[in-house]
Amino acid sequence: TINEVLESLAGVYVYDNSTAKTSIVDIRGFGDTASRNVLVLVNDRKVNVMDISAPDLLQIPLESVERIEVLRGAGSVLYGDNAVGGVVNIITKEGEGDFAGRVGYTHGSYHARGQDLELSGREDRVSYYLYSKYFDSRGYRANSDLLTKDFNTRLGYDLSENFQVRVDASWHEDDAGLPGGLSESELATLGRQGSADPDDYSSTKDRFVQLSLDMAPWQGGQEWGHVVLDYSYRNRDGYDSFNSYGAFNTKRAIDTNGLAAKYIFDRTLLGREVNFVTGVDVYDSENDILGSDGNVDDITISKLEMGGYGHLEAELVEDVFLNGGLRYTRARYDFTQRNVIVDAAKSPDEWVYLGGLKYEYAPGSNVFGSAQKTFRFLATDEWYSTANYPAWGITPGLNLDLEQQTGMQYEVGVKHNLDNKVTLTATTYVMDNKNEIFFDPVSFANSNYDKTQRVGLELGQRTDLLKFWDIQRLRAWEVFVNYAYQNAEFKGGANHGQRIPMVPTYQVSAGTDVGLGERWRVSCVGRYVGSRFAVNDVANETAAVKPYVVVDSKLVYAFAPGELFLSVNNIFNEKYETYVSKSTNSTHKEYFTEPERNVILGGSGPF
Repeated sequence: TINEVLESLAGVYVYDNSTAKTSIVDIRGFGDTASRNVLVLVNDRKVNVMDISAPDLLQIPLESVERIEVLRGAGSVLYGDNAVGGVVNIITKEGEGDFAGRVGYTHGSYHARGQDLELSGREDRVSYYLYSKYFDSRGYRANSDLLTKDFNTRLGYDLSENFQVRVDASWHEDDAGLPGGLSESELATLGRQGSADPDDYSSTKDRFVQLSLDMAPWQGGQEWGHVVLDYSYRNRDGYDSFNSYGAFNTKRAIDTNGLAAKYIFDRTLLGREVNFVTGVDVYDSENDILGSDGNVDDITISKLEMGGYGHLEAELVEDVFLNGGLRYTRARYDFTQRNVIVDAAKSPDEWVYLGGLKYEYAPGSNVFGSAQKTFRFLATDEWYSTANYPAWGITPGLNLDLEQQTGMQYEVGVKHNLDNKVTLTATTYVMDNKNEIFFDPVSFANSNYDKTQRVGLELGQRTDLLKFWDIQRLRAWEVFVNYAYQNAEFKGGANHGQRIPMVPTYQVSAGTDVGLGERWRVSCVGRYVGSRFAVNDVANETAAVKPYVVVDSKLVYAFAPGELFLSVNNIFNEKYETYVSKSTNSTHKEYFTEPERNVILGGSGPF
């Protein structure tokens, strides 16, 4: 999956609640708030929704992906809201060449099975790509069943050499069991594969369409850049049912219209490289939240967000580049809470900027430094608490006194390319944030924490060993090692000096990819994730969650005209959890266990 690809990168941590449906990608140590501080794009379209739920990477099958671009660190100037810890841009495949079709099948542990179908090609000015996938699994744990159905397409038409039209569309549906956490006593009685919440579940339907125009309206062969216009519409319906303490059900309906326009200039002027982009983006979203049974929610929160930005990278003197950018974003939230009759509005706005220098001292090698102001506007349901404990004086309602999150990031790094044999990278950063949102275990509601700080170091190396040795029968042999140190702390306030929960201080990943002869390929990837405190343990009052090491492998046999593969995951049968939560009013913990050793067998071929 996309999550499994990302978790081998330096400074990236992926965790979930015992099911891939709940996977969250964390970059640079945001822990439980990572879903709102890491921006995910698909073909430059925002996937983050306006509520606190994480971008659903499950609905983007890896088989339909061309490449994944990852920016570690802030991208607020170029991308706006949510781009504080990092940006993940997923580029899906497009149709090229003659008509081609492919079918695939997988079968694996926990009664997992999947089928997918892919069609692509180009006829003169028309390109087409269509993909469909069905996946069904009983899951590692009781009540961790997962059923997904996906369809996506990219269609293109070239009106001329300087005018292209693209249409992207997708449809996703899933049903997932929510096994919940296990206390230590439940682990002893039910086992790691058990569930104390056998009736909790969720379902989602997510549909979108995007129309893109890319044009260079210049005459006489002039190359003065091009203009890109995008319009998108997304409809997402979700339903959650929790039944441990009586039925507590929530239905959410989110509709989003997006409009983005940008001008891109990338060419040489007066012998110097110049890249300039400027644009505007508008997102209009509405989130309807309706509860039933024990949930009394009945509220609509809408958000209209408008931003304008400019970014310049210019070669000042030979091989020395200046980076600079500026963005202004304004949002308007409207709240209609029908169960207690509240109508209110908030209109935050923010200026952010960046500045930096880069020196390319050799081909493929550079040193760089930058400073960037960041921001994040509140998710719509961060304004709202569903907690309902009248005996303690806690009832559902809006909290409109919350402030928006802002911050500064400082970053210095180097990338060194040694004759295209070895690539070495090193980056260090400091990130200071104000008014970061955390759940308050006293009030059972979200609140601003005055200051937080993240200090980190990311190291990486990738080596092509066959550039050093010519080994017969090997057509490829690469190795990589990544290391990340993250010190994420609260500054000031009641938890001064305490570590931010669910952020591992140390992470290491390493792997190798070997091509054997013309047909065989084997890869092996291992990752170490260090200790971290459980979610909600802002005071660090309980023992840290234990570190873990997981090793996965994959063997591929290619033949004309298809391939077969065997994946063995968690080879050494590590028993671990990526996510652990602490009770808000005691030291009680819940453990969300991960699969032990498991296998996947599959194959694909043309038709």
